[in-house]
Amino acid sequence: MGSKSHFTSKLVAFTSILVLLLFHSSEAQSWKDSLERWIPKEMERSFQGIFYNIDPPGGIPGSVTAADSHYQPDYYYNWIRDAAITMDVVVTLYEKAKEPSQVKKLEDILKSYVHYNYIIQRTPNPTGNLTTGGLGAAHYLLNGSAFTGSWCSVENDGPALRAVAVMRFAKEYLRRHGDLSYVKKWIFNNETNPPTTVTRADLDYIARVWPDPCCGPWETFFVVHFWDQLLIRKALLQGAKFAEMLGYMNASSYYTKQAKELTSNMSKFISHVHGVVLESIDAPRDTIHETFIDTSTILAVLYGYNDDGFYAPDDPYVMNTANLLRLIYKDLFPVNRRRSQDEGVLFGRFPNDNYDGIATGNGVKGNPWFLCTLGMARYYFELAKRFSEYTTLTIHSKWMLPLLDHLGSSHSHSMPPVVGEALNHFQVGETLQKAQLCQIAKALLTEADKIVYAVYRHVPETGMLTEEINRFTGFEQGAKNLTWSYDSFVTAIWSRKHSLKAFHSNCPL
Repeated sequence: MGSKSHFTSKLVAFTSILVLLLFHSSEAQSWKDSLERWIPKEMERSFQGIFYNIDPPGGIPGSVTAADSHYQPDYYYNWIRDAAITMDVVVTLYEKAKEPSQVKKLEDILKSYVHYNYIIQRTPNPTGNLTTGGLGAAHYLLNGSAFTGSWCSVENDGPALRAVAVMRFAKEYLRRHGDLSYVKKWIFNNETNPPTTVTRADLDYIARVWPDPCCGPWETFFVVHFWDQLLIRKALLQGAKFAEMLGYMNASSYYTKQAKELTSNMSKFISHVHGVVLESIDAPRDTIHETFIDTSTILAVLYGYNDDGFYAPDDPYVMNTANLLRLIYKDLFPVNRRRSQDEGVLFGRFPNDNYDGIATGNGVKGNPWFLCTLGMARYYFELAKRFSEYTTLTIHSKWMLPLLDHLGSSHSHSMPPVVGEALNHFQVGETLQKAQLCQIAKALLTEADKIVYAVYRHVPETGMLTEEINRFTGFEQGAKNLTWSYDSFVTAIWSRKHSLKAFHSNCPL
């Protein structure tokens, strides 16, 4: 009788555990299924949003509006930065295009973009003209006229991003047997006084002004920003190779020299005490950005990494910065504090942000941003790809540990017992083996997917993406149809696709 009772109690216990596991498995499958169904729909909606904002009403061909928003806020302008990020997406589509009609359509869009920027580069504005600093203007009217109102300029990220996007286009255009004379007429040649081509003007400009303070990605204060520096470095290094490819060796040498000087100057952005990458190091202490921790440092890695190991996604300081941002925002925003276990964290720009998409100033509290949140998801996807591809990896810095420990503790329930236990006891000097690396990659993929799922939970059925998400209500707020938000969704999902492919190729089940 006793043994039968014991058997019955064990059976009940086993059944309870099985039911619990099946419940969690079903629950996990539910949110993942919802995500998989939504992603293709939102990709289509994002492409619609991007192309609607290219050549918008009132704009001349090649212009890109930052958002289809005319009031509270009025973003109906061509921001150099946002337009370049958008055209980088278009270049990727151009590289992938197979149908001749699609190739022609995308090529025409990119040529119009080059021509529009040729015009505005030569349009005097409050920051100067083509040779006296005018390339640092933040934005222009869509008809090509200068913006003459009050704004934070100079912004040097725009010319760097534009140079990278246009050089990518030029290389693909030539690969497709495009006319070299077009490239030398509009994009890059040896004429410098003044420059007569778009990318020559941009590269000469940033090679000259890279040490100078500017407004940064958020247009909040005038200092030297990590974001600008990493973007300029990439543009100069790629510009050196591009100039060499075209036979302009003096230009190539000049860009290389400036890039080397810039590179040697960027160690100052590392805080060895806190193990993070600082947004800036010379901002006055009475600014709203007194913490110097900023999501733009991670975005800089996404847009500015040059595939040469310098501030790579798996750099210990970059990894720790990403983890610290997660820790800050998971409690800072009320909308994050009440999220479900299937939702990742929504990210803002920086902790003391006092712009809410409509108003700015004392007492105003900033919100999560779609482009910041999707940028963080993309970062985790990129990191997952790297861990998938490693054969072994030695933990060479203590600043790798916080993120690895988080991944181990948060996702160990989904790992094999031995591996899950191993992921909770990392040490500096330890060499991670393939099984551990694959489980870390899997945890990173889940972390990223949960962030994208959090975005899904706050997007209306129309799929429209604004600039921000209200920190209290979770509803969309700020500029409607923000182009950079759509760009960020597309690039995050592209990274997801590449990361999943790398994971399945290198981490067979």
